[in-house]
Amino acid sequence: MLLATLEATADGILVVDRTGKIVRYNKRFADMWRLPEPILEARDDYRAIAHVLRQLKNPDAFVSKVRELYADPKSESFDVLRFIDGRVFERYSIPQCIDGEPIGRVWSFRDVTDRALAEEALKTSRATLAEAQQLAHLGSWSMDFANGDVTWSEEIYRIFGLTEGVDKPVPFSQYDHPDDAATVHRATEESKRLREPFAIDHRILRRDGSVRWVQERGDFFFDRNGAPLRSVGTMTDITERKETEQQLARHAHYDSLTELPNRTLLTDRLNQAIAYSDRHKRPTAVLFLDLDRFKNVNDTLGHSIGDLLLKAVAGRLKRSVRAVDCVARLGGDEFIIVLTDLPNSQAAMKIAQKIVNETGRSYVVSGHELFTTASIGISMYPADGHDVETLLRNSDTAMYKAKERGGNNFQFFAPEMHAVAVKRLSLENELRNALRREEFLIHYQPIASLRGGEIVGAEALLRWKHPTLGLRLPDEFTSIAEDAGLIVPIGAWAVRAACEQMKNWQRQGIAPSRVTVNISPRQFAEPHFIKMIAGVLRATRLDPSSLEIELTETGIMADIKRSVRIMRQLGSMGVRSAIDDFGVGYSSLGYLKLLPVASLKIDRQFIRSIESDSFDASIVGAMITVAHNRRLQVVAVGVETHAQRDALRKLGCDEIQGHLLSAPLPASELQRLLEQKPAAQTDAV
Repeated sequence: MLLATLEATADGILVVDRTGKIVRYNKRFADMWRLPEPILEARDDYRAIAHVLRQLKNPDAFVSKVRELYADPKSESFDVLRFIDGRVFERYSIPQCIDGEPIGRVWSFRDVTDRALAEEALKTSRATLAEAQQLAHLGSWSMDFANGDVTWSEEIYRIFGLTEGVDKPVPFSQYDHPDDAATVHRATEESKRLREPFAIDHRILRRDGSVRWVQERGDFFFDRNGAPLRSVGTMTDITERKETEQQLARHAHYDSLTELPNRTLLTDRLNQAIAYSDRHKRPTAVLFLDLDRFKNVNDTLGHSIGDLLLKAVAGRLKRSVRAVDCVARLGGDEFIIVLTDLPNSQAAMKIAQKIVNETGRSYVVSGHELFTTASIGISMYPADGHDVETLLRNSDTAMYKAKERGGNNFQFFAPEMHAVAVKRLSLENELRNALRREEFLIHYQPIASLRGGEIVGAEALLRWKHPTLGLRLPDEFTSIAEDAGLIVPIGAWAVRAACEQMKNWQRQGIAPSRVTVNISPRQFAEPHFIKMIAGVLRATRLDPSSLEIELTETGIMADIKRSVRIMRQLGSMGVRSAIDDFGVGYSSLGYLKLLPVASLKIDRQFIRSIESDSFDASIVGAMITVAHNRRLQVVAVGVETHAQRDALRKLGCDEIQGHLLSAPLPASELQRLLEQKPAAQTDAV
């Protein structure tokens, strides 16, 4: 990986953001600058700069150079720093850019104290030339054109991997790398023509086949007629410096985690794809991919596991496309795939479906079996945009449409989606103020026993009383709240409101046995979920057995081991757990033996035709049988007719919920039902 390579380099590397704050550094940097670990760990740039300035001979020049670079954030820089204690560093700096705009700067420091000492020695005494060259790893050479004699210093032999006294000095051209030979020849010929010294960085090919980078400097001497007599010069092995420069350049264009192209390189690749489409009249597809429920992994297992999952996803994406296509990572769990040279949009659709299938398979990461799926938005060039920004924006908009449809699918961009995206952004902004403005409320739908007919529970259902749009149902705003990171505080409010209402009914002596609260997968994945539940129960003084937490299959199966642990913690507190929408996710009846739940709720799609469809009836019957074998209560959701009720009663279902009993009601209206005698509650049942 790039970070491991940077740690292995002999140079000190420092990465800062546009304000100069420390983002990343390697150990060599800390050692070279003798910076205390607390300063670096705290990313305290002010203390770091103060520590640096105390070591320099000319701190004012250092400060002036830094100001000059930040005045022109796209500039590159190379200079030499001299220390009070005699050390000398070469300093090289390049900007980091995204979409052409600088976001920070990468600094590379090389300790050249030995070489500086050698150069000083050369100035003071030619008698110490050989020793100074050895200190600086600087090789010298000369060539006499009259007799063809070539002379090398000891360092030249080392650079070429040869043995002094065994290998004969020859013209360097015999070792020039084939790809650089013509460039070297042009440089030396130009030097002779202009009678000026030459300096060139190039590669050599050693006898053992290895490649090294060298910096060669030289000059020519001429006779009276202008004919060259001899040439002399020096050579330094700069392989490590070149590798560091290449690594820095790679860091500026590739994602350090997945080693996929980053936004900067993606922009270049997509511009190339657009140009190709224009020349060959073949469409280009831009796929914007976002992983579903990925944040759950980071929140529950930590970012190190999340990073490993991202690397695994990146590998599958690369294997799902052709070599000519580009897979890039924008950041987080967002990826872009650029498909070039397509015959039509159908080809893009086939590849998108392949990607959906591949990413949906389970992953085994550090002993954890993880599940994630992908939502993909597709924009086509030239139909959906003529530049990079438009194509990315439209594919992003289409991706949100895929999210709205439950994820694990792809959607093509359509012009009307733009208006939907604008509306979505507006709702997100309004959601951010909804809690503060007390715009949320809870409606309750009763749950009744099929045996006795009485109301035994109530499901708390969130509603948003929008100031202009009126009452909004959860389907209209919860996905937006999830994406905006608002679902956790909203969900915590809903738990507290339901518990307070349940406690109020208990004081009046009319409460059902439990209140059920839906918990989103994002909220369930929150590290402090158990702490939040415990805090609400303490604050409301509600008996834990009166609260039931309702979880979706998909939320549970995202990390089955953690889910089991959390549900056991709930159970130890006395709080019940229930599985919502059972049968529509990707778990199975077999998983029930692993899950410490009190009840399961059969999804309405199995209830809709239970009285007329024997297949649905057999599925529901199997669910009820297995659940009862595990001593679980079974609640049928979406019961609307007496025929459905009768069929469920024959199958042994325990409880029902649906419009046959009542639509979701404000607390005051449900209270009137609870205040009635139990016999009156059973009329519908």
